[in-house]
Parts: sequence; C-alpha cells; structure tokens
Amino acid sequence: MRAPAALVGSAVAALLLTLVPATASEPSDDGAPLFEDASASFGLEGVTSPRVAFADVDADGWPDALIGRTQIHRNEAGRRFARSPGDAVLVPEGVRGATVVAVGDLNGDGLPDVYLGRNTDLSNDKFEDDGLRSEVWLADGRGSFAKVERSGVGAHAETTIAACVLDYDRDGNLDIFVGNAYTAYGKSLEAFPDRLYRGRGDGTFDDVTEAAGLLGVAEPGRPDSRKPTYGVTHADWNGDGWQDLLVMTYGRQWNRLWRNDGDGTFTDVAAETGFDGDAIRHGEYPERVGRRNEAPFRANGNTFDAAVADFDGDGDLDCFLGEITHWWAGTSSDLSMLLVNRGAVHGFAFRRDPERITRTHAVAGWNQGDLHAGWLDVDNDGFLDLLIASSDYPDDQLLRIWHQRPDDSGAFDEWTDRLGFRWMNASQIALADVDRDGATDILVGTSNMRLTKEQREGRSLEVGLFRNLAATRAGNRFLSIRLAGAAIGASVSIEVGDRQQLRIVQGGSGHSGHRDDEECRFGLGSARTVDRLVVRWPDAAGTVQTFDDVPSNHFYRLSRGGALECLGPY
Repeated sequence: MRAPAALVGSAVAALLLTLVPATASEPSDDGAPLFEDASASFGLEGVTSPRVAFADVDADGWPDALIGRTQIHRNEAGRRFARSPGDAVLVPEGVRGATVVAVGDLNGDGLPDVYLGRNTDLSNDKFEDDGLRSEVWLADGRGSFAKVERSGVGAHAETTIAACVLDYDRDGNLDIFVGNAYTAYGKSLEAFPDRLYRGRGDGTFDDVTEAAGLLGVAEPGRPDSRKPTYGVTHADWNGDGWQDLLVMTYGRQWNRLWRNDGDGTFTDVAAETGFDGDAIRHGEYPERVGRRNEAPFRANGNTFDAAVADFDGDGDLDCFLGEITHWWAGTSSDLSMLLVNRGAVHGFAFRRDPERITRTHAVAGWNQGDLHAGWLDVDNDGFLDLLIASSDYPDDQLLRIWHQRPDDSGAFDEWTDRLGFRWMNASQIALADVDRDGATDILVGTSNMRLTKEQREGRSLEVGLFRNLAATRAGNRFLSIRLAGAAIGASVSIEVGDRQQLRIVQGGSGHSGHRDDEECRFGLGSARTVDRLVVRWPDAAGTVQTFDDVPSNHFYRLSRGGALECLGPY
C-alpha cells in the first residue's frame, strides 16, 4: 500500500516545510560535550536506583520513566518528570519488588499494561518465601493499575531475571517471554526453563513453553539443556516476518537463538549462526590462576544484553553482545562483541568482528562488566552509534560511547570523553527523546556493586538524565515516527538518496528489562526530505505501508492501514 506523505493535505504539508529553516550540517567532531545533565531541571534530583526504563504508561505520547521497579515518574510534556505516588502498580513499602518489568498492551484496550517478574530463589537459605510470584497489572484508563488474579504467569517459583513482550504467533495479542536463571546459584549448574506465555488478549496467559519446544532438559552440558538466562529479547533476525527469540546465557554457557518456525514452535539455530559464542572453546585458564580447565559447554560468555540494530545500513539486523569477563578467565571467555549479519546468502549467520569496537585496559587485573548496550544516532548524522553501560567492578567501569564515522566505512571512534560527564558503574540505561526535540536522550542508573569501601564513600546513587546537545548543535535533521496500536515487532525503514536505515520496535531487551521508548527516530544529516518510508506491521496479513517524499524535522504517528499523521515540527 502506498500513500502520499501528508495526511493533512498538500497545502498544510507545504506550510510545515516553510516552518523548518534550512540548516547546513556542521562537523559533529568539534570536541564539544554531547550531553548536559538535566536531572535536576527534570525533577529527578535525589531519585536513586540501579534500574531505569522508559515506557509511555499513560499513553499521552511522552515517554515516562520507570525507576527502581517501583516508581513511575510521568513526563509532563517534556518539561519535567513528576512522581505518581497514587499508582497501584507501585509496590508498597516493605513488599518485595519485581526483578524485571515488561510493558505492553496486554489486553488490547490501547493502554500499556505491566508484567512484574519476580526472582524467587527457594534454594537460598536466607530467603524467606513471601508467597509473591510474577504478576500482570492492567491499566484502568484513569492513571492507575489493577492486578489480574490468576493471570497464568505466577504458577512457578523460579529465578526470573529477564522478560520481554512480543507477538510470536501474529494473532494480535501480546505474549510474554521470560528468562529464568539457576535453580540454585553456586550449588548447581542446573537452570529453570525459560517460559513462553501466550496471551489470550484479556490480560491472562497460557504457558506454551513445552508446546513451543522451549522446555529443554534438566541435565547440564547438553545442547538442549536448560541454561541460566540473564537476558532475553526478540527480533525478526532473518526477515521472514516472524519474531525470533534471542537468549543471553550466563556461566559461560552457550547463548540461544530460537528461530520462530511460524507454526507455534521454535528451533535453536545459535550454533549454526555463531550466536552461541566465539570459536575459542578450550576452556583454559592462565597458568597463574591455577584452575582446572572448563568443559566446552562452559567455555564461552557471560552475556547480559543483545543490542539489535542494522548499524551498517544493509537491511538486515546486526547485534552487539554485552559480556562480563575478566583477565583471569583466559582467552576462552567471550569478550563483548559486534556480530555482523551476513545476510540471506549466508543463512543470516553472524560474523564476529572484534576490530570495530576496541577496548584497552588500564590495569593487568582488568574486568569488563558490560551489562547493557544500546544503539542511538547521537548527532543525527544518519549513522548509528553504540552506547555501553559497564558496572559491578571497581576498575574504571563507565558509561561509554562509540561514534560511527559518517563515511560508510563502518568504523567507530570512542567518544566517551566527549559525553560531558563521567558515569561510574552504569547499572542500566534507557534511551528516549524526553523533550521531543528530535534527539535521543539518556537515562542511566548507578550501583555500588563490588566497589571498594573507599570508592563507595560519599558516592551518590542518584539516577542521571542527560539531554542530547549534539544533534541540535550539528544542525542535523531527523524524522520521528510513532506507531499506534499493536506495533511491537514492527519495522520501519527509510531511503534517503542511496542510503537506507532500519529501526525495529521491541518490547524489552537484555538483563532485568532494559527498555527504551518505542518511537522510531532517524538522523538525516542535512536531508530535507525522506525519499521513501516503509512500515512493516507484525500482523497476520503482513501489512506494509509505503510513503514517499516525507518532510524531515517532523514527528509522525501512524495506525495500521491509516494515513501518516504529522504531529508538527519540533
């Protein structure tokens, strides 16, 4: 289906063009800070938490902040965030909170609902079972939420540590995929099964884990073993229209890439695509460590996040894996890595590329605690950049950024010193355009995990909100589109001249529910018009909508099958 870009009439579209001044793209590598600290001005001063996320909980078009898995801070039209103490989804004082929060319209009423996943470790002698299990809370349309009794997601006391929402069977109802970890941390290599809950469309769910082929076996070390999952996400990795499941595994065990077979079942293709781990699998430790070699199934990574995007503009989805590793683990322990999708001719297998995102270590006894990662076009030059949040260790664990050179080389330069701040132990990140100026801002949590006593002393654990300055300063243009309705799993691509860009709408990613806003933003450099915009919806019909000659520096909204609604310039 092809339609003209302006849904409000050609005359109005022409008027909107006149409202946007022509600006030349200036160099973005002038050394100026990329961000400014907006925490206090946006009302987040004194707010502390290691966990942060964005979601439009009141469906007003502005990304709200979920902080600490208990707090909702509503975005007041891009001016500030305000705490909403009356929300029923806020876990009461003294009640064990959720480990992971996943957000999506779980009952089809157009309002964002909440899945609260709880880590219940009954093997821990210090844990007193409070009877609390994972839950579903539905938005009531009045700014509050109500718990669903017998939702179907709380039957198991398991070590839930990750979750995402998606529509795996394209029936129009959102489903929930849950990642579970060890049955007894430090005592056994056995893990609970990950679980897939099929949505009924009313906020209740059926456990279809076994029917989908995801149950696995309890015996560690086999290809079909249950493995300790520390992060999950979804994406149509092979472009066949079905959402696949990416599973990040801890304990140096193999990651999983569950290909969606389109019939309700999944097949693990991690080994044949290179997603499971790198090729170094001898399991040897450095001689001075004095540890026995690991078995091959314990000779890969501790993977926490999979940041999925088409960073090189070739139309398929690549991936950056965030790993925890240490000097003492030896060369068999996987480093954080960029995985480049080789496309259909190679069966969408990945090539691991250690050269583009390079790391140096200041001390011999180094750690890399890359817990979270995300893609953004920091200066809207049309090339995606990589943000990595490192934490949990005392040696220079920072929020870091790599800027992609705008020359189609695919090369990156580290711009961490240009962030405008130095953020130590960045425990989680979330990305959104909080003030709707067309630039991507950063919300980041912080932690004292494993820091020395001296490092913890006097250290604030406040969250940080950093407003993007780089895109406006460079004079680069943008296009931002929000898909209304059942959009999780959709993809949006644009063509500008001979270059294309691709964005996907995801329902959560990685460890403990790393979640950005759902808006698709494109940096356009100096381009005043997008030649073509294509939206592929995740519905059973495979609806595709195409729009030509779309003016840049505007915000748009699109419902499936509808006209492209211009919300105006910034």
